[in-house]
Amino acid sequence: MKLLSLSIKNLASLTHADVDFESPPLSQSGLFAITGDTGAGKSTLLDGICLALYGKTARLKNDLKNTVAFNGDEIKLNDPRNLLRRGSAQGQAEAKFIGQDGERYIARWKIERARKKADGKLKRAEHLLIRCSDESVLTQSSSATVNKVEQLIGLSFEQFTRAVLLAQHEFAAFLKASADERAQLLECLTGTDKFSRLGQAIFERHKEKKSKLEQTKQSLAHYQILTTEELTALNIQLESLDNELKQLQTQRDQYQQDMQWLNTNEQLQQKHDQYQQLLLEINTQLGAQAPAVEQAQLAQVVQQIADNRQQAQMLNAQHSQLQAQHSELSKQDYSQQISEQQNTVASAQRAQQTATEQLKGQEPKVKQVRALDNQRSVAQQQVSDSQKQIKATQQTVEDNQAQLTDLTDQLSKNKAQQDDIQTQLAQSSKFASAHKHWSHLNSIFENIKDCSDRIEQYQHQCNEQRTQHQALIQQLDPLKVQIEQQQQSFNELELQQLEVEKQLSSLDYEAIQKQHYDLKSAINLSSQGQKCEHELLQLATSIDKGRHQQTTLKLQLQDTEKQVELHKQRALITQQNLTQVQVRASDNISALRAQLKEGEECMVCGATEHPYGVEHIDSHWQALIADFSAQQQSAVKAQQQSQQRYNEQMVAHEQVNAQLQVSLQRKAQLIEQQAQISEQLKVFGYDAYPNSDEAQQQVQALEQDLKRYSEFSKQQQTLWSKIKSSQQSLSTCKQQYTEAQQQLQHLTNTIAACEQSTQDNQQNLSKLKNDAQQLFSDDTWWLSFEHNPHNALDSLRADVEQYDVWQKTAEGLVQTQQQLQSKLESCEHHHHLQSNQLTQQQTQLAQLQQTLFELDTQRSQLLALEHNVDDWFGSLQTQLEQSNQQLNQAKEKLARLEHEKHQQALKLTHLRAQLDDNETQQNTVAERFDTWLNTQREQHQELTTERVSELLSTPFEQYEQVLEAHHQQQQRHTQAHARLSHLLEEIEHHAAQAHSNASKQALVESLDKIHVNIESTQAQWLECNSRLKQHEQNITSRAQQQATLTQLQTQYEHWYLLDKLLGDATGKKLRNIAQTQTLKILLQYANQHLRSLSKRYRLTVIGHSLNIAIIDKDMADEQRSVNTLSGGESFLVSLALALGLASLSANKVQISSLFIDEGFGTLDPETLSVALDALDSLQAQGRKVGVISHVSEMTERVATQVHVKKQPGGYSSIQIKGQA
Repeated sequence: MKLLSLSIKNLASLTHADVDFESPPLSQSGLFAITGDTGAGKSTLLDGICLALYGKTARLKNDLKNTVAFNGDEIKLNDPRNLLRRGSAQGQAEAKFIGQDGERYIARWKIERARKKADGKLKRAEHLLIRCSDESVLTQSSSATVNKVEQLIGLSFEQFTRAVLLAQHEFAAFLKASADERAQLLECLTGTDKFSRLGQAIFERHKEKKSKLEQTKQSLAHYQILTTEELTALNIQLESLDNELKQLQTQRDQYQQDMQWLNTNEQLQQKHDQYQQLLLEINTQLGAQAPAVEQAQLAQVVQQIADNRQQAQMLNAQHSQLQAQHSELSKQDYSQQISEQQNTVASAQRAQQTATEQLKGQEPKVKQVRALDNQRSVAQQQVSDSQKQIKATQQTVEDNQAQLTDLTDQLSKNKAQQDDIQTQLAQSSKFASAHKHWSHLNSIFENIKDCSDRIEQYQHQCNEQRTQHQALIQQLDPLKVQIEQQQQSFNELELQQLEVEKQLSSLDYEAIQKQHYDLKSAINLSSQGQKCEHELLQLATSIDKGRHQQTTLKLQLQDTEKQVELHKQRALITQQNLTQVQVRASDNISALRAQLKEGEECMVCGATEHPYGVEHIDSHWQALIADFSAQQQSAVKAQQQSQQRYNEQMVAHEQVNAQLQVSLQRKAQLIEQQAQISEQLKVFGYDAYPNSDEAQQQVQALEQDLKRYSEFSKQQQTLWSKIKSSQQSLSTCKQQYTEAQQQLQHLTNTIAACEQSTQDNQQNLSKLKNDAQQLFSDDTWWLSFEHNPHNALDSLRADVEQYDVWQKTAEGLVQTQQQLQSKLESCEHHHHLQSNQLTQQQTQLAQLQQTLFELDTQRSQLLALEHNVDDWFGSLQTQLEQSNQQLNQAKEKLARLEHEKHQQALKLTHLRAQLDDNETQQNTVAERFDTWLNTQREQHQELTTERVSELLSTPFEQYEQVLEAHHQQQQRHTQAHARLSHLLEEIEHHAAQAHSNASKQALVESLDKIHVNIESTQAQWLECNSRLKQHEQNITSRAQQQATLTQLQTQYEHWYLLDKLLGDATGKKLRNIAQTQTLKILLQYANQHLRSLSKRYRLTVIGHSLNIAIIDKDMADEQRSVNTLSGGESFLVSLALALGLASLSANKVQISSLFIDEGFGTLDPETLSVALDALDSLQAQGRKVGVISHVSEMTERVATQVHVKKQPGGYSSIQIKGQA
């Protein structure tokens, strides 16, 4: 990963910053410094890199919950949007880099407010990734961009902050930390906290398994198992109840069949009585309908001539209507109307001719008036335009005059202001020197302030360290006493540990565990064998029962097969009878009537009307067909029912066979399983099933031994923890005693260094004051500076700023004067030109007004000025158009009257013809009616013309209803008679099927007793069966629980061993083991970097601990403590560790850019020189290294600098220094 450029906009104190690492001088320098005052924004550059790549920063990652009000927005403290500059509407960070694939990419993080206004709400940050080669946007969402950047760079955010942004102060603490603290720091720096979590997980899993094991042991006592005697008695009772229940159910079925026969017999008798009553009612209704039926049949005959009578009535009505129309039309006379209209047409023609002649005579005068109107319009427009121009010119002349007056006043004011400013500058001449060298002078004053602050700080530090020196001397004696007490306690705990180990050695855990396992396995096998024997007994009973059911179903199948054959023959006979009746019915005349079609001639009489159609088939044949059809359907239904019963019995027979086969197979499996159980028991040393009570006593004894071993193990673990804690406390006290002595020596050296630094700063302060007095020598001010430096500096700064303001104001006033003078001359020239133009426009206006007056005089002579020529000419045209319209209307009316007269003659002729045709039709209709009436009177003598009219006056639908009701009654009579005959046969057949002579009341009482006995027996059977099922379920559950217990015991022993070796509540045990290996790997990387920084030292691990030592090659590879290193040597070792961690984090990722934020201001000059030499060596390895510091000595050794400079107004700017 190589960083190519960085761009920041409106983040923290940086409003705009661009750093291009590909442009000189940064492209030519492997080592550069990021310098600037405290708070200038140096770390903001690193924040910009992190934001552009990962959307978050290292210094905002700690607080995850607390929120803060940020310019009206409630956001979390760790939200990177906090970096948006106050008062800015948007900000962004953009980084250009080379990924692991060699491609160039741009990562851009952008934040803005709503509506791009400073008071808008903060919007969600945008995060983009762009490929430079084709300028394509790869990702747009924050999560996708971060994932893609991690893929391209090869580092996560945490790895990036450890491999690219190095914080040295953490490794200084790392070197001086204790073993436990070093493990915590190493875990934090390498991100390997998973080992602590794994150790805690092992502890929790061991605790969980132990709890489950105890719960399972307690649950085994809750299962109740029946004895062999109880189980045998229960099976015998269950079989007896089952047989009794079957006998009771057989009796119940027989009683139910007898009850069903009685119910069916009662229903058949009720139907017989109902049909007899129905026949009587139908005969009565047929007798009452006879007169109405005769009249309806006569009306049906009259319907043949109904259309003739309707036609006669229609022709009479039509003849009367035609006669009335002919009389009305003959009364109209059109001759007089036509004569009057011809006179109207002649008068309209004369008026039209007069209007035409008047219009032609006025046309020359109209043209002349229009020409004058056009000339007048042009003249009026010219006069109006000239007036507007004069008005505009007058306004311009007035504006110019006002501007001249205003410019003259401004020049006078400007002159007065210049005089005042010159007076102020003369009075403040003593600040001219300070103003001229203010930039340099202000820098000196800042250095004086910093030097004074450092002197005060060193003096305060010396006082505090002297106090700490006295306190440490007083702490040494109590620590020595505490060490002796903890050493004694440690020795006592070791004696207790030896005693517990002696107790544990007396118990052979593996032998006890094996005996326990073998005995439990034998008990389980014994339980399984007994269960097999019990199931074999049940299977024997089930097989006998299945064979009995098989025999019974076989007999039932034979009986049902015979019934199916009988029903099949009966259905065939009824089908043959039905077919014969249908054939005989088709030979009847009804079949011929069914073949008649409306509109076609009858083959017998030749008539096209068929009043007796298919609906009048003889009802007798219909009744017979319905009766035989019902018998055939009943026979088919009986056949289907017997066939269904045969199929059901066949399925039941197959099911019984299948169940019997399954039972036999299961019996063979159980016998084989018994043999396997016997073999397994022999393996565990048992020729027969072990005694349950003795085996349980042995298991309890072995469990007691295991419990004792577990308790001793817990005591051993507790003592071991106490010994470890005591050892750690003893080590901590010794470490504290050693550290106190080292701190005492360190404080002595520090106090001496502080006193020397105070003297150096006092000398530097005197030199700075002399330099400042050479630039500004006002004695009065320097006296005030000695008494109150802060107020004196504020006063001087205000005076210099005021002097600068006056000087700049004077320059601005001179420039303003020159601009005003130029504007005044231009305005005077423009005013003269506008005055001449106004005079010319006024002369031209007078000429135009005279021309307009002459044109108005000529126009008034032809037509008054208030009259419009278009209105006058339009009125003449309107008169002509009205006369033409009146003439056309008169002609159209005359033509319409003549056309109406012609139409009248045609209509009269047509009406006469219609009357003649109507009379002819009336004669024909009367002749047909007379012929039909004479023919029908031969059969129906009561028919007369009046009788026909009377019958036709009633709607035929009423007669059809009477005939239809009569036909339905006849059908009902036939059907009732046929059903009564069939019902008598059923009653006779049903009586032959009687099985018992008992009364219905006796059968009901017997059924009630049987139901009571069945319910009682079923309750007893269910109780016995439930006890048996519960017994089997308890056996199964107990076996499963026993298997679970064995499995849990194995798992517990496994987790107990893991917990003993690796687990504890805090995860510290496994963490220290893992971090020991991590430390060794880290030191391998660090030693590679340390060889390039210093040939003298090599880092190593002391034994299998987390303690670090230094091997001094110049002292014959002597191993010594890291606490013996000097400040510069500690820095080199810390830097090597930091680079080693970078290599460890980056793994195989190539990193070409490094930024070190070390805080060089805390180093003395000698150590700083060593550090800079180390950085020169580091950049020589091909890495571009950036060092963040505000130490002034950095500028002497590092030529290329990115300088962050504070500016007035709370913002900073970026300046790149160095030789290109």
